[in-house]
Amino acid sequence: MSLMIKGLEAFWNGFVKKSDAKVHAKQTEPEGIERVYDIPYLDDGHIHHQLDIFYPEKRDGNLPVIIDVHGGGWMYGDKELNRMYCLNLAKRGFTVFDISYRLVPEATVNEQIQDVMHALKWIQNNMNNYPCTDEIMLTGDSAGGMLAAFTASMLTSEKLRNIFKTVNPEMKLNCMLLTSPVPYMIDSVGMIGVYSRKVLAEYCEKSTINYMNIDRLLPYAELPPTCMITSSGDGFGLKQTRRAAADFRKQGITVKLIDLPKFEGKNLPHVFSILEPESKAGKMVIDDAIDFYIDSIKSKKNR
Repeated sequence: MSLMIKGLEAFWNGFVKKSDAKVHAKQTEPEGIERVYDIPYLDDGHIHHQLDIFYPEKRDGNLPVIIDVHGGGWMYGDKELNRMYCLNLAKRGFTVFDISYRLVPEATVNEQIQDVMHALKWIQNNMNNYPCTDEIMLTGDSAGGMLAAFTASMLTSEKLRNIFKTVNPEMKLNCMLLTSPVPYMIDSVGMIGVYSRKVLAEYCEKSTINYMNIDRLLPYAELPPTCMITSSGDGFGLKQTRRAAADFRKQGITVKLIDLPKFEGKNLPHVFSILEPESKAGKMVIDDAIDFYIDSIKSKKNR
């Protein structure tokens, strides 16, 4: 492990972890949510091969599904990081799967993709045991947005699954939500480019390095309608989110880009709606994304 990777690991598990803990300590989890914790999606005993499930206690029948992939620069976090966000999604009337995956430097980015694909396979095979319809939205933020976009691409491409040596979950998505995604590891600019290429150089299989930009995967994939969220203060994800929206549209994918300027006089930071889903701005963009998901369900049923 290089000194830079050791330093980045210390940064994530020191400064960022403390900062996130302060934000979470001020929040109150919504009531009326059924919670099922720590379900293994791979039977190997690894703590990061687990997921949680949330859905409303009071409901009328089965509910559309949301699957969430947390961010953290490929090096930090687990399903607990996005629990508040996932509980707020469940409160809106969804069955939500909140998944963990192994982290760099223990795992490569390729292995993280494989973990998410295994989680999707478990969910597909076990949805009938929970209040789920067959409508599914896959979400991810920051590095989790990259993992969500990559796995969504592989769901429809045997070629990509073979290249990345991963399973076929046999899952179909209605919609995708990417919050401040960073899906360009090869040629992104600025500090995020330096960071992602360092991770890429040390923790990616050499045979797949040339595929580690989402635009390299799009020609092989058939992605669903996608909502993307970014903001004026999104130093890590603003340019990449805008670029991804443009590249998706070039491939004929329906895209809704929520690109917020200053909100009430303030710049909104990276993944603000994930960190503070009950804030005024967080609620607004989450509601917009949910409306997009519901519209995609209605559109599919009307075909």
